[in-house]
Amino acid sequence: MRVLKLVLISIAVFGILILALSLLFPSSVRISRAINIGVSKEEVQRGLSNFREWQYWNEMTSKEELTNKKFSDSFFLSDQMKVSLVSASGDAVITSWDRYQKEKINSGFNLITAADSTIVQWYFDFRLRWYPWEKFGSIIFDKQLGRPMENSLMKFKNFMENNR
Repeated sequence: MRVLKLVLISIAVFGILILALSLLFPSSVRISRAINIGVSKEEVQRGLSNFREWQYWNEMTSKEELTNKKFSDSFFLSDQMKVSLVSASGDAVITSWDRYQKEKINSGFNLITAADSTIVQWYFDFRLRWYPWEKFGSIIFDKQLGRPMENSLMKFKNFMENNR
């Protein structure tokens, strides 16, 4: 009986310790990447706003495991997710990523005019609940999304600079 009590108390203390540690993590996480593209901000905005062109550069919407892919002017649709254009103003293109049976993720592109190019910053915003596994899981978001975002931005740069 003593051993069982010790085990239960140890599990409770360990669980409270894990929860307390997870509360030190932020409840929102932003993953972002940026690149300079040698075309005007208006051209970049048109390229980002037209989802038909995403099939040529966006690795996240071109993955082989996505089935029944459909690219339209204002959304991308597959059996696994939907990406919608929320707005396209002068300095930003805002999108919403809906992974079915999971959460919606806000994403977007900030556009900044430089001397002879446009800086494109692509970001994903994650809102985390208080669950410890979500907070600890957010540590790997950058590793999961960083490389595909960088590759996609490089392809987008090549697409925009070579197809104007």
